[in-house]
Amino acid sequence: MTSPPGGETRPRRPVAVPIAALLAATGLGVTAALGGLGETPEKPPKQLGPGSSLDQGEFTTTFVESRTAAEPGRFGIPGKRFLEVVLKVTNKGEETTELGSPPQGKTPGFFFAASLLKMTPEIKSDLGAVLSIPDGDVSSTQLHPGTTSTVVIRYELPRGSRPPKKVQFDVGAFELSEGFNLDPAWTLVADGDAADAPPEVAAQVTLPVRQGGTV
Repeated sequence: MTSPPGGETRPRRPVAVPIAALLAATGLGVTAALGGLGETPEKPPKQLGPGSSLDQGEFTTTFVESRTAAEPGRFGIPGKRFLEVVLKVTNKGEETTELGSPPQGKTPGFFFAASLLKMTPEIKSDLGAVLSIPDGDVSSTQLHPGTTSTVVIRYELPRGSRPPKKVQFDVGAFELSEGFNLDPAWTLVADGDAADAPPEVAAQVTLPVRQGGTV
């Protein structure tokens, strides 16, 4: 092959790149930056405060307030101080259920209180959290279908300690799933598909602690 007259070389032609290919490459770059194909950003839990309500599947719960309360001493026995959290809980299921107990350490919770996954700061006491539905001199621990109940969660404060200015709860939700006898049963929504996945945090509820009050 001979060169053009004058010894000049022909200019190179620009290589045409399809627009679709450029868009695809750009999309892959964005996808990689977001963590790869088939992955979506985690949905953060709802942030709630006093008076807020949360649909927990089996229940609808309104987080009313947090407060301190004192029980006077008697017969030489020193008085006690408590942190109380007040809820209004509606049982949307078809059966009566118990208030139960929240998780404590590695011990899982039971019934409604199993959804109270964590409280910060943690208040350590021998009895842990005690849940009740006050009604005058009588209290109950049952949530009846279609009924809204005022629930008080009580934590005994260690002697000499100051109550926190606020508390925060990590709260889970329930879903109907297949039980042991293939009957539908309410269970906590898991955070993932693994058999040992922890419960998913549906909401974080922050409540300022109102100081004062007696029992």
